[in-house]
Amino acid sequence: METTVERLEGNLVRLSVTVPASDVDAAIEKAYRDVSSKLRIPGFRAGKAPRPIIDSHVGPEAVLAEAQEDLVQFAYTVAIDAEGVRPIESPDMGELDSLVAGEPFTFVAEISVRPEFPLSSLDDLVVYAGPSKTSDAEIDAQINHTRERFATIETANRPVQADDFVLLSFVGTVDGETYEGNTVDKYLYEMNHGLMPEEFDATLIGTSAGEEVVSEFAIPETSSNSDFVGKQARFEITVHEVKAKIMPPLDDALAASVGGFDTLEEMRADIRKNLDESKAAGHARRVEVLAGELLASRLDGEIPEVMIKSRVSTMTRDFFESLKERGISLPDYVSATGIQVEQIQADIAMQAGARVKEELALESLFRAKGLQVTDEDFNIALLELAGGDEDGIETMRASLIESGVTPIVKESIVHQKALEWLRANVEVREEEAAAPEDKKAKKAAPKRKSAKAATAEEE
Repeated sequence: METTVERLEGNLVRLSVTVPASDVDAAIEKAYRDVSSKLRIPGFRAGKAPRPIIDSHVGPEAVLAEAQEDLVQFAYTVAIDAEGVRPIESPDMGELDSLVAGEPFTFVAEISVRPEFPLSSLDDLVVYAGPSKTSDAEIDAQINHTRERFATIETANRPVQADDFVLLSFVGTVDGETYEGNTVDKYLYEMNHGLMPEEFDATLIGTSAGEEVVSEFAIPETSSNSDFVGKQARFEITVHEVKAKIMPPLDDALAASVGGFDTLEEMRADIRKNLDESKAAGHARRVEVLAGELLASRLDGEIPEVMIKSRVSTMTRDFFESLKERGISLPDYVSATGIQVEQIQADIAMQAGARVKEELALESLFRAKGLQVTDEDFNIALLELAGGDEDGIETMRASLIESGVTPIVKESIVHQKALEWLRANVEVREEEAAAPEDKKAKKAAPKRKSAKAATAEEE
């Protein structure tokens, strides 16, 4: 089979394919066998009727049309594989000539292929991926979280403070009207945990057991009841008891009780090791994502809409298959997440466009740097597809050629090699350089007042 490819304007190519006469005859012979096997003609066993009888029943044109359809489909698949053509939609073949027994058959297909856009620049490839190592503040936060788990609550003979628990009762109204659940009796309330608006907590600060206070404020937009937003709330509160949260001492005994460590320093070292391992994996992935986004931002060209639509279709199918595997229906997913179908569709469309753009950018990088897909690269991919079975490589190779997906496999190798180059050549910084006005603002900013405030900011 002879094939040629001519590049036209834009992302169009013209593929010419000439099938030898022997293959044409084989296709016609197969078509007659297939048609004969389906016919039931008196006096002939299934599949044994001669051609003149078949022609008289279905007509030679019908048989030749079936032979042509099968031949063109097979030849087109093999041709795009041989030429490395990567179509993005069905080809335009126009009106095909009829097959003629004993003669070669030629057809021409105009194909929209993956565009080859340039990159605006490969200079200054810098990404800001955040810290790759665990800070002391993060370790402190982890230890404080552990101490919280082992904290105890004890009665405190003093006024309420910001981190206390308060045993209280209240009667609430909204715009002077009662509502369902407006009366609470002796509830152990934890301060400053977002259970109630800040104004409620502020009213309790400084009160003591036995006191009664009133808290009034406009209900904020964050209320779980949208009907109450903006209305005036009033709570008549009785403080029964003040309870302080007692954190265990930060010492070797804590390290021994929570993790079996001999010293607090051993506990800190273990936390650092675990957090560093977790952060390293996340940091590497973040660098890869940011580098891909940076490269994609430098791609010059308008991505064909058909490519995005095709990717949207694939990602939508994957999304529903994922739900099915987890035994979740779409209505259940919407109910559980609160994400409406329209938003799901919009998110998939946005992700599809971003992925296609990044892939095209990687392909552009591959070309710009003169990278190559070697036979060894392809054989390694074949071995992986064959499940590590070396005896199955050639079978896999033939299967890929017959199905026309060799270019797709090579394309994945292109993406991987380009990504490896990008990872090796991108400059990774932990923090963006502060603008001059930002530096001035930092100098003018007040110092942190406590380690707790520092920990909260790091978190």
